Amino acid sequence: MADRHGPFPSPSERSAGRRSRRRGAPAPAPAAYPAHWEADIALRDGSAAHLRPILPEDADALQDFHVRQSERSRYLRFFAPMPRLSPRDLERFTVVDHHDRVALVVQRGEEIIAVGRYDRTSPEEAEVAFNVSDASQGTGLASVLLEHLAAAAREVGISVFTAEVLPQNARMLSVFTDAGFDVRRVLDDGVVMVTFRIDPTARSLEVMAEREHRAEARAMERLLHPASVLVVGVSTRADSIGGRVLTALEGSGWQGDLHLVSRDAFEVRGHLARPRIADVPGPVDLAVIALRPESWLEAIEECAAIGVRSVLVPTEGHTDSAEGRRRQRELVAEVRRHGMRLLGPGSLGVLRTGEDALSVSLSPRLPRPGTAAVAGQSSALGAMLLAGVDERGTGVHEFVAVGNRADVSLNDVLQHWEDDERIDVIGLALETMGNPRKFTRIARRLTRSTPVVVLRPPGLRVSGTPGHDVRESSLPRRALDQVLASSGVVQARTVDHLLDVVDAVSRQGVPKGPRVALLSNTAALGASLRGAADEAGLQIVIDDRNVPLAADPRVMQRALTAVAGPDRADLIIAGVIDPLVGDHLGALREMATIARHSEVALVVCLVSERSRFQEVHEAVREDLTLPPVHVTPALAVRAAAGMLAAAERPAAEREEPAVREDVDRAAARRIVEQHLPPVGERVTLDLETTRALLAAYGLPLLPSLPAADAEEAVRAASTVGYPVALKSTDPVLRHRADLGGVRLDITDAVQLRHAHARMREDLSFSSAPLEVQSMAPTGVPMVVRSVEDPSLGPVVSLSVAGDATDLLEDIAYAIPPFSQRAARELVDAPASAVKLSGERGLPPADRDALADVVVRTGLLAEDVPELASFELYPVVVAREGAFVVGARAELAPAPNRTDGARRVLLGGRSG
Repeated sequence: MADRHGPFPSPSERSAGRRSRRRGAPAPAPAAYPAHWEADIALRDGSAAHLRPILPEDADALQDFHVRQSERSRYLRFFAPMPRLSPRDLERFTVVDHHDRVALVVQRGEEIIAVGRYDRTSPEEAEVAFNVSDASQGTGLASVLLEHLAAAAREVGISVFTAEVLPQNARMLSVFTDAGFDVRRVLDDGVVMVTFRIDPTARSLEVMAEREHRAEARAMERLLHPASVLVVGVSTRADSIGGRVLTALEGSGWQGDLHLVSRDAFEVRGHLARPRIADVPGPVDLAVIALRPESWLEAIEECAAIGVRSVLVPTEGHTDSAEGRRRQRELVAEVRRHGMRLLGPGSLGVLRTGEDALSVSLSPRLPRPGTAAVAGQSSALGAMLLAGVDERGTGVHEFVAVGNRADVSLNDVLQHWEDDERIDVIGLALETMGNPRKFTRIARRLTRSTPVVVLRPPGLRVSGTPGHDVRESSLPRRALDQVLASSGVVQARTVDHLLDVVDAVSRQGVPKGPRVALLSNTAALGASLRGAADEAGLQIVIDDRNVPLAADPRVMQRALTAVAGPDRADLIIAGVIDPLVGDHLGALREMATIARHSEVALVVCLVSERSRFQEVHEAVREDLTLPPVHVTPALAVRAAAGMLAAAERPAAEREEPAVREDVDRAAARRIVEQHLPPVGERVTLDLETTRALLAAYGLPLLPSLPAADAEEAVRAASTVGYPVALKSTDPVLRHRADLGGVRLDITDAVQLRHAHARMREDLSFSSAPLEVQSMAPTGVPMVVRSVEDPSLGPVVSLSVAGDATDLLEDIAYAIPPFSQRAARELVDAPASAVKLSGERGLPPADRDALADVVVRTGLLAEDVPELASFELYPVVVAREGAFVVGARAELAPAPNRTDGARRVLLGGRSG
């Protein structure tokens, strides 16, 4: 049964007269094309497609789509056979206003494979309909269209969708009921009437994330586990890129179907080589395009013709130039136009160890089999990772280098690894982040079961890495650090740091608890261990520096056995000065056995002469049952701290985002639409407009009135009530008592007249008028901000008010929407927030009231993507209640968010 539903017209409009009037309605006036609604999307089968708003010139393609449908499909959509759409219908369906009447089409190549639309029926309600091609049934297109239509509708103030579905159209009914919305269904006149609110819920977001996970994991399954591989560009030269990939494939022992395309040989190393891609029998799971960039597009076109599903491009595209970046974008667009996925350009490749080993890479050999999964971006970073795991002897299950991640990113790889039970730890080396919100969302889910160690990128901005098209961020470095920390990943500072932690966890797992024991056979080494451990913030429960220095290994073994007893320590860091006699390697093996049987983790710092340490290093490299051994206390403690951090699973966030029933989204939407500037511009809202926007979200500003002269100030004070504050409206001065811009606690007209005269005199350099505002109760002044960041999306920050806080960077950041608990965590996050607990004579402040302000700010930031920046300054948190004294808001055209309530593939036409 088709993924579509009728009707258009609806059953309630089936009379000929009403249908005639509806079809005879004038076409809407042309409207600005909403380019930010365009997106590349991943389908359930792992393929890709392009979604965009409909255009009048789509009429012929829409007619072709309609004619291709089966008679049953057309009946389910229109409640009538309708073999063809009339010219009037075509005009109505393709000429829309992108506001009250919206239609989205999904294309693969030049062919329309699905259509979704809504028509507004009241200010907050719209009727929605879908039509998915017979050939694309079961790929999840209707669900994706619903997400994108709902996102578009919310932008224009629509909050409810309705639909009318024939009872036999069970698949379409399930699209609505399975989407996670609260759906009401009523049977009326033989038709199921469906109604639901389209505000994202915890359940709808969970459903979306699960569908996204399945689609992206399926795409990676094809790419990383191909049954057939085509290498295009193989030559007889073994050192060519295509030749190196062939060598890796042969060396891995892979047993799948191998196809070669070569222009200079009929046979390469005993394999048949064909002169053209068109001569290869398809379909093919993975094609490696080892050609010059100018040949990419032609090769992709030919690969699509034989049914290639995924593409790996190991060659670089000179993306440090404008021409190279243009060519890369064209490559991604062409790949997605044909429903394929792309790894690269500039990818070192993929490899897997074990029984089903595979290497489609430029790496000369496979690493040792194991349980770690490692991924990086550029070829250089990928080569460093492979060299590092080889140096340590780390057991690796799978490795991926995404290159320029023009299409497939590390987020896609994580989706695949989440389902692989053979992976015990994941290490990621990032140079840039294209979608930090999505990364943290996936990582938060993944780290509940599998430790993830991340080499964070050097900055949020484009860091000079060619080909990595990332959005610049306006936020400081610490914002990303806090967002990453909230997802439960272990953050590493260098490649060596990353690999040390991955190696330690892959060998021993994560410690069962936070208790750390320090053992050393000299006081000086013990002091060094303790200093490094204290700096790392480890919980030291035992610090034994008196293990005798002796050649007899049993001394250290007895000390280790005593510490590793039940309920003593979870992790042991052993510092050993090698006495240079005796069987030091045998002692290490015995220590490893004791730790393993006692179920404690062990990290060793061995200080020895070079040859003896090298002997231990080689043993550790070859034997995965041995613990990691480091040459300095700092390195040993760093690895141990990483293991402990990996054991700290993030709390399962089961609370739904907090809701506030008094929020008036329609009023906020009207304000935004009335004041939105043209594309490329920003506008600062005036005070009264800002006050109205805040009021729509239950964030009232304290009353204030203008005070052009002293007498007007007195009248204003009589209106708002004494005591009052007299303030400059100058943006620089309005909250700065230290600069003379504020006079507080004015209790009568005499004081007010005097304050007005003095301020006019003191602020003679500013022409900004003054205003009178009612006083907030005594409390702690806080600052709550929100910014629509190009990289992270809406981000809310909180700090104690004052220059010192900004200078010391004591600011907490988090991504909305917030549950009540998450809002409280943000309130308590800054170090200076201890003032809210009551310090130096102040009573405890109402942290719950401040958390409510945070929740409402998050709702506003999520609902209004046009809100470029927003500041509540100050929010005075009293013993009871939180009072917003001032606010500032800037609007700009809505961005195409990287991770909103709709599924989108970044890069190409969606980035």
